[in-house]
Amino acid sequence: MKRFKTWPRWLQILSTVLCCLGGIGMLVAADYLAERPDGRARTELAQRFEATPRAWLDRPVDVSVLERALASGQVAAIGLDGSRALVTTRAGERWSTELLGDSGLAARLEGLSRERGFALTRVQVDARSPGAKLMDSTGNVLQRLLAVASVALTAFIVVYLVRQGGGLGNNKPQLAEKPTTGFDDVIGATDAKAALQQVTAYMRDPSRYLALGARPPRGVLLEGPPGTGKTLLARALAGECGANFIAVDGSHFSSMFYGAGIAKVRELFATARKNAPCIVFIDEFDGIGQRSSGSQRSSGASEENRIINKLLVELDGFAANEHVVVIGATNHVGNVDEALRRPGRFDLVARVGLPTLPDRRELYRLCLSRVKAADGIDIDTLARSSSSLSQADITNIVNRATVLAAEAGSEQVEQAHLQRALETHQLGGEVSGLKGLMTPQSRERIAVHEGGHAIVAHVLGAGVVERVSIEPRGQALGVTFVSRADELPLYGEAELHGRLGMLLAGREAELMVYGNTTSGAADDLKRASQLAVEMVSAMGFSREFGLLSLPGVPEALVGPQVQDRVLTEARALLERAQAACRAVLEARRERLDALTAALLADEVVGGDKLRALLGSAAVVERLPMPAAA
Repeated sequence: MKRFKTWPRWLQILSTVLCCLGGIGMLVAADYLAERPDGRARTELAQRFEATPRAWLDRPVDVSVLERALASGQVAAIGLDGSRALVTTRAGERWSTELLGDSGLAARLEGLSRERGFALTRVQVDARSPGAKLMDSTGNVLQRLLAVASVALTAFIVVYLVRQGGGLGNNKPQLAEKPTTGFDDVIGATDAKAALQQVTAYMRDPSRYLALGARPPRGVLLEGPPGTGKTLLARALAGECGANFIAVDGSHFSSMFYGAGIAKVRELFATARKNAPCIVFIDEFDGIGQRSSGSQRSSGASEENRIINKLLVELDGFAANEHVVVIGATNHVGNVDEALRRPGRFDLVARVGLPTLPDRRELYRLCLSRVKAADGIDIDTLARSSSSLSQADITNIVNRATVLAAEAGSEQVEQAHLQRALETHQLGGEVSGLKGLMTPQSRERIAVHEGGHAIVAHVLGAGVVERVSIEPRGQALGVTFVSRADELPLYGEAELHGRLGMLLAGREAELMVYGNTTSGAADDLKRASQLAVEMVSAMGFSREFGLLSLPGVPEALVGPQVQDRVLTEARALLERAQAACRAVLEARRERLDALTAALLADEVVGGDKLRALLGSAAVVERLPMPAAA
């Protein structure tokens, strides 16, 4: 064997192939010989029949020929192979016949052989040619080899899948590199970091808590929208505690083999205890599922129950000094089984929210520091325009802007690249093919429409107008970006009236300039109607209902008359907002025309140019409350 390993590679392959061919040849030969007549003692006559059976078989005749030959005494010898008779006449002729049609003749042959004096012997002959016999033997051997290979391949696949599935312990969770990230490296997530501080304090000095009889934390659920940095928070917790880190996801425990999921749970916690202090991070924690009950549950549901039960046992089995904490991250905390969420298991639920305005500023600074960005980028404008975006969204926007700069051949990432990437993300795509279908008249109408939104939003205090675009993206032919100076979910009455006016302003601008309008205001009217109805029925801005909030009233008490009064007062709000935005547009017609011309020239207007066109000292016009209907 050692000498074989020193041979050249081609010689090893050739010798292996020759050995395989030799083995197949031996099997073929053995099969060929095994098909020969059995080893019983043969008479010389039988051997002659069996040696060259083709001499008889190639001349088949009807059984009546045999009967005549027997009657005339011409038969010298007969070899009987079942229902086939090989006949040699006294004249030396050789032929064969089938006795199936005359079974009585076959029974009388032995008696006739004694009476007529011809030889009779039992033979075993093969009607196949030597070539056919060899081919059949080869086929038999190949069938056996294929059967053996199929069994071996099936066994290999089963073993491989079991090992991949973790059923044999080959898919044990691996320790990640010990994190060096700390809470200072996580931007935002203030509430979640505060909730995790008690875990950090315990992991750093458990004796202080154990001396007082405090129960150590077992698990923490991080709940929040996708892309808000839950994984980074878990790594930061491990870094703050100086603990080892294991990361898996909810699907890690799934397997096509019954019982493999339980083995994975056992291996996960065994690895964590062995490497304590340790943080076990389970992403997409709701993927573990919820326990089901009832006799109709499927085998898959039963397996999920067993996995959750095993997870509960492992959590309850933590000793006070094991220094293992499980962090589960989920976008839907309601989908996590209630038994896992009860106190004593996952003790804390930390909410990881979207970044606030200051957080977004820091995120943009951090992301831009990693690329070659131009000086003087207006980060405040980007942060205000990125309301409701997550950390992952902002990272993706900066990366997309870098790609756009590279495609344009720019040496730096400019403000325009960032604005374009932000618009692409918010509006769901690049500039659509509708741009090529726009006529000069339609472009001008869209510019008037968007200019009306911007002028009225600026004057009525609906928010900060960041930029205006007439490039079609997604479902929008144009868009006016308006951000709030204060992102608290607290809206004043004046701001809401201003938003009503802003939503109606595009249609009013078209009416003022062209004397007619288009269907482009359909979405604006829908949103304005929804806001007006909410102001009247739920927000307390109603002269008709006062402090009554209709969503809190039983549906049985909200009849058609109440609904009519809600709609009547909401319509009055819309009409007063319409009158106010029309007055603003008429008073600032020159600014509307200037903004329209700038949009037709540049398609996107923002920054200092937009602020100059809107006016640096806009007067906020407050809309009066509508009188009672």
